[in-house]
Amino acid sequence: MVDDEPAITQALSTRLTRDGYECVLAHSAEEALHAFGRQEFDLVLTDVQMPGLSGIELLKEVKARDPETQVIVMTAHAEVNFAVQALRLNADDYILKPFDLEQLSHSVTRALEHRRLLRENRAYRQHLEQRVQEQAERIERLFVEGLIGLSSAIEARDRYTAGHVGRVMELAVAVGAELGLDPEPMHGLWLGALLHDIGKLAIPDSILNKAGPLTPEERSLMKTHPERGVEIIQDISYLRPAISGILHHQERWDGSGYPAGLQGDTISIEGRILAVVDAFDAMLSQRPYRKALSEEDAAREVQRGAGVQFDRQVVEAFLRARARGFRLEGVQRFPRLVQKAG
Repeated sequence: MVDDEPAITQALSTRLTRDGYECVLAHSAEEALHAFGRQEFDLVLTDVQMPGLSGIELLKEVKARDPETQVIVMTAHAEVNFAVQALRLNADDYILKPFDLEQLSHSVTRALEHRRLLRENRAYRQHLEQRVQEQAERIERLFVEGLIGLSSAIEARDRYTAGHVGRVMELAVAVGAELGLDPEPMHGLWLGALLHDIGKLAIPDSILNKAGPLTPEERSLMKTHPERGVEIIQDISYLRPAISGILHHQERWDGSGYPAGLQGDTISIEGRILAVVDAFDAMLSQRPYRKALSEEDAAREVQRGAGVQFDRQVVEAFLRARARGFRLEGVQRFPRLVQKAG
């Protein structure tokens, strides 16, 4: 209770103590704020006109510190501007002096019930948010497992690329971290790495697993796999961040790649990174028409392609990441899905 007239605060305290409440008395707004800083209060009853800070100023400060603390404003002057100010500052009740103690007791009971409901509602929201978060994490786990299963299905159709998708994902994420990618492009890079070859689902097995070199017609059909991949996933909202990586991973820095012949930084950063790591891993794979390269030789080939086939900055980041064994340093910056997949 806050009032510069001790008789009023004493009368209020006597009645409300009898009702079972613990009361603290203050004879100025400044004294009340000092008490408010030392402990938590459920309710503040304050006079409006007092020496120093007014009750309206006290109301404003209390609500700023704890919006759930109830404030009942008391005044002997039924002035409209006081009432309007009190309501705008979220006063919980506004009563006129002299007041009936029974009326005041009822007002206090109502205010404290409001406080209880606010606390219960906050606790419910926090519990609900926790449940929603847990549910989101379960959905994400299923999502990741589904994508990994899909990438395995892609690999199963091409006997020459076992484990390729997983390796490309790890290399791409390590290079993205080396480049300091923000979470959004990093998420797109991760998805694109997992799904970069999804368009091969539309390519006949006779072409995918052909023992010898492809004919011009077969090569032309194989070159459609980035666009076919985009067609497969473009209507699935949570896979759309992969589109740039899927569509651009066969583009070349000098413009001689496919499907669009993009050049330089018109190629997405996801596509430029995937072009490097996809080529590097492919060179490590044994094919009927060529032998697998050693990791050192493959790295030299990547370096030789800088500025022609590949973005020079991406190649430099790739080489730095390789020197560290492609460890995922800075993984705390990645989206949650990337952390789980990594």
